[in-house]
Amino acid sequence: MNNSSLLKKIIPLLIIVVTFSVQLSSGINYIIFPLTMQEQGYSTMWIGIVMSFEILATIMLFKHISLIVLKLGVVQTIVGASLIRSICIYSLSFNESFYGWLSGVFIYGLATSMLLVVIQTWLNLIAKGKIKGLLLGLYSASLSLGIASGPIMLQFITTKEFQFITNTIIPVIPIALLFIGIKQRPSIQASSEIRLKYVFKQAKIVMLSALVGGICFFGLPSFLTIYGIANGLSPYQASLLVTMFMLGSVSIGTLVSSLSAFVDNIRIIYACVCISVICAVFLALAVYASQGIALIMLVIWGGCMGGIYATGLGYIGRVFRKEDQISANTSFVFMDALGGFLGLCIIGTSMDFIGSEGLTYTIVIASTMYLIFITKRSITKL
Repeated sequence: MNNSSLLKKIIPLLIIVVTFSVQLSSGINYIIFPLTMQEQGYSTMWIGIVMSFEILATIMLFKHISLIVLKLGVVQTIVGASLIRSICIYSLSFNESFYGWLSGVFIYGLATSMLLVVIQTWLNLIAKGKIKGLLLGLYSASLSLGIASGPIMLQFITTKEFQFITNTIIPVIPIALLFIGIKQRPSIQASSEIRLKYVFKQAKIVMLSALVGGICFFGLPSFLTIYGIANGLSPYQASLLVTMFMLGSVSIGTLVSSLSAFVDNIRIIYACVCISVICAVFLALAVYASQGIALIMLVIWGGCMGGIYATGLGYIGRVFRKEDQISANTSFVFMDALGGFLGLCIIGTSMDFIGSEGLTYTIVIASTMYLIFITKRSITKL
């Protein structure tokens, strides 16, 4: 086996490790940014507004993100986005201005989206054959595992200053991928126009699944602890709900996506959303009846959500031409981010008005509407 053939097999695994490092820095930020702002006297409302700007960057500027990626190419995008993320974290370590927080988090979110679009497209183009489903499953798992590992890593770093220094270094890791795989980098061929309408028309079911998945995947980790405490669990027991959901995404999500090489992708997505509805409906009963049942249910639920994301990626990688991959991957990330933003706003508001069950009601309604759409579409085609 020559070096080129060996490198082709290693690159997908390197991309997955790099994805983990990208999300690891974000996972750390989700802890140190709010705590730092709280120490500076900002209320929870203002902290929430600042943190939402990372998602808003993707939603508001997704076309610009794609055009920048197309113009710069793979190498310049990875180097530039990685350095920008590092500079943003370092700058925010001594920032006290509210507008400084807003702009810093916004630019960080923009750079992160650029980085993930390139990495995601690279993996979608290089992964081939029956193993593609497994690789995309591992990619989806690395997204979750990176976020979940951030708080764990902070347990071993005692001072805030060293936490910021460590997290300033982590974003530079993706640049190392270039030194190893620069000869295997994809040549991105695409028009200067990002065709969201075209992508949505060609893969409407998958794009809407990303929207529903975003509602669940951003909403559940953000509010599950509050939900658990409101339903009589201790803070420690409630935090386990989030842990098990993320664990399911990492483990079962990989297995679900592996099936995409053998089973129709749309059927997998349909089944995952159906299970999501069942889990949402019975979560409250499970929490009251037995925490063990609730934790098992959340592992399955997390696996379905991770499976939806990875299966959707595999679908757009197979359906769209090489020159449309940037548009397709960017549109997929956009729909996921839009779902996340809507989920955070609607779940938070509904829990304020109708109590903790606002979490499950929101997810049940969104998932049921999606199932009605996909069922009606399937019947129409008969």
